[in-house]
Amino acid sequence: MTMYPFIFRAGKIGTANMKNRLIMAPMGIGALTGFDGLFTDRAIDYYEERARGGVGLIITTVCLATNKYEPWESGGLKLLPTFDNLIKTRNLKQLTERIHDHDCKIFAQITAGWGRVYRPSLIAMTGHQPMGPSKVPLFWTPDKSAREMSVDEIEGLIDALANAALVAREGGFDGIELHGHEGYLLDQFKTALWNTRSDSYGGDFWGRMKFPLSVIKKIQKIAGSDFPIIYRYGLEHKIEGGRKREEGLKIAEVLEKEGIAALHVDVGCYENWYWPHPPEYQEPGCMVEMVQEVKKKVKIPVITVGRLGYPHLANQVLERGDADFVAIGRPLLADPEFVKKCRDGREADIRPCIGCHECFRRIHQSKFISCAVNPACGDERRLEIRKNNHQKKVMVIGGGIAGLEAARVSALRGHNVTLYEKSASLGGLLKAVGKHSLKSDYERFLNYQIRQVRKENIKIKLGKAIDIETVKKEKPDMVFLATGSTPLEIFKAPVDGSVKCLSALDALNGKVEVGSSIVIVGGGATGCEIAVELAGKSNNVTICEQLSELAPDLFPANRDMIINLLKSKNVRIFTDCKLERITSDGVMIKLSDGSESLLKADTVILSIGMKPVDVLLPELNDIVAEVYAIGDCVTPRKVKDAVWEAYKRAVSI
Repeated sequence: MTMYPFIFRAGKIGTANMKNRLIMAPMGIGALTGFDGLFTDRAIDYYEERARGGVGLIITTVCLATNKYEPWESGGLKLLPTFDNLIKTRNLKQLTERIHDHDCKIFAQITAGWGRVYRPSLIAMTGHQPMGPSKVPLFWTPDKSAREMSVDEIEGLIDALANAALVAREGGFDGIELHGHEGYLLDQFKTALWNTRSDSYGGDFWGRMKFPLSVIKKIQKIAGSDFPIIYRYGLEHKIEGGRKREEGLKIAEVLEKEGIAALHVDVGCYENWYWPHPPEYQEPGCMVEMVQEVKKKVKIPVITVGRLGYPHLANQVLERGDADFVAIGRPLLADPEFVKKCRDGREADIRPCIGCHECFRRIHQSKFISCAVNPACGDERRLEIRKNNHQKKVMVIGGGIAGLEAARVSALRGHNVTLYEKSASLGGLLKAVGKHSLKSDYERFLNYQIRQVRKENIKIKLGKAIDIETVKKEKPDMVFLATGSTPLEIFKAPVDGSVKCLSALDALNGKVEVGSSIVIVGGGATGCEIAVELAGKSNNVTICEQLSELAPDLFPANRDMIINLLKSKNVRIFTDCKLERITSDGVMIKLSDGSESLLKADTVILSIGMKPVDVLLPELNDIVAEVYAIGDCVTPRKVKDAVWEAYKRAVSI
């Protein structure tokens, strides 16, 4: 008997029968696409791993119908899967058959194109001038405009999309999803803000709906009316001049009448990426309230999405009837066995997504999709954890996130592992970070890591500071040095002053009670997050940052949201300034024009970075054959870097 009965009810979208109500949401796969516009073996491995993990339906990465009108290719080399020729079904069937082997359905997500949000890097590569329903400013370079598509181009694209649906059907897909969301081309046609045409493809509501409705009708004619179409769209854009909820509900009713099999309801656009790509700062289930409204208007299945990688919440959404299906994306990157573990009552063993968007950052860097907490994502075969028949004695020094991961993977490989931690508990810096109201998923991840280490045959020695003599006595075959980092101490408060001066780590730990007037020196991610937390407690908070922008280390969706949160909480922000000194009643900063300004405060929090703790490293290299420094003791970085270094070293020893 499962704890989540509503997740594991059978469901149906058109002619496709699903064994449960959890869907893998569509996510780009980046460099897992072959240069021929096909799915590589690694891409197929990636999808099969999620199918094996028990999900009921997979919706693929976004796929093109053609490169003729909006090229995602250069020199004949393609950047995205492209459904433009029936010969490609030879590749598609390799994917779909392997997914079907696990009693899982698969839909291909197909797009009409990007239009005004076509990437500048592609413009430079292809020489293409972005096109759209109308001449409107481009998102990335608003001083330039998209050109208006001709009727011939629109109708040619309609034919191409219908042909792509036929290729999908012949390739073994159970249906398709039309990507009509996020301000992409289909969405631009539907939206008065971006569609100012005066012909039959613009004007009033019905004119703006003509392009997507024509696509649907042509698909039904070419691929068959029994071939299910999910339509993904934003109920509202949440920007001035964008779609309002009332029109979004009308679109739902129209699409149902046109024979759409299901609606995949989302929110937002490129102008507010933290809605269509919700970061760790968004509330779990942040879009459920909106899908409830759509559910009242239609009888066809409705899919909800948005920070739903919490089994109890997903089950609750389905039980209440808020939606018919729940789509999760990044949680399946973090743990492809998410669904299987839900079914088996092993929720505590689900590796949680931390909402950092390192997955998406990799795609922007022309890399394959992967995950900060699951390095094997997208590289399943090469980075599989396999037993090593030659057991080694492994010593892990440091019980932070890098040390925990090294110990976990080493033990799974069959090595004899001892983990040493000088404090009384495991977790390192993540113990403090996880206490932050915006970082609860980091605490979940830490708890998961500690649980996995305790489940394995690992000797754990707490309250044990390691010196070189201990290492000599233990005689390990190899050592992982994971001793972490400590706050930089560059500035100190005057001894006779009333100002409290503490590090960001002290602030996160709550070791010192802060006052009512706070200056945070350092506007990186940590400084901004602390500011949001403290400002929420009715404190007067100021951030000083020497760079010209805040939190440049964050992915754009995360960064945009944290800055909006700072504004909403009235946090004062100074950029392009330098801390000169801490005075008896605040901090003195130098502004970009060379002038100085005193910011009065009773508490100064220094969020200016960390320094590595690596004092054992030189001597370790002299006495142990294999020594690997991992995590912050190499140089202070992100959770992703600590996990990846530890995993990749441990999986190969």
